[in-house]
Amino acid sequence: MIKAIIFDFDGVIVDSEPLHYRAFLETFSSEKVQFDYNTYVNQYIGFDDRDGFRAIADDFDVSLADDDILRLLHEKAQAFDRIVEQGIEAMPGAIQLIRQAASAMPIAIASGARQSDIDIILRGIENGTLTPLFKTIVTADDVEKSKPDPQTYLIAAEQIGVKPEECAVIEDTATGLQSAVAAGMKTIGVTHSYGPEHLNIADRVIHSLTDLDVNQVNKWFE
Repeated sequence: MIKAIIFDFDGVIVDSEPLHYRAFLETFSSEKVQFDYNTYVNQYIGFDDRDGFRAIADDFDVSLADDDILRLLHEKAQAFDRIVEQGIEAMPGAIQLIRQAASAMPIAIASGARQSDIDIILRGIENGTLTPLFKTIVTADDVEKSKPDPQTYLIAAEQIGVKPEECAVIEDTATGLQSAVAAGMKTIGVTHSYGPEHLNIADRVIHSLTDLDVNQVNKWFE
């Protein structure tokens, strides 16, 4: 029986991945690092910012000390804020599903994004009225190991107060699904960022959040 629904954030609730891509490029511009959006999707989506910087640096032979990572995190946060201020919209069906789910059970966000990134986006959607609907929001700032490690989802379940096996997770990446599966949760993959063949470890795969409601979740995992 499902007692809570946990949402990934980037690529599930909002189409923010193109904005993160632009912020990464802007932040790395002094290192002459350039890659296209398909490369970002295929190689870097699913990492939190810290691991994203490390992966990009490794691929482009850029040496980064711990102090460099902290500086880049700060610079990317500033770049991301500037980009988000230009406007962002929720994914189709996301607002309706969040409101319906929140009226039926506890809901949460478990994301590899930073808290500041999530806060600024949620303030810009529905006049900030979605934020209080989430019982907890777990971010990259709260974990030592990011997805695909299960820590993000396990912390979310603990803070909600339900067992992992009583949670249904909605994810758009294989990395995120691996995290939820490792946490022992039920999983729904949504093909916002990848085709269904990339999400085949999910218990269920849908094409859009418009295809989902709480009754369907309960029926799948009763």
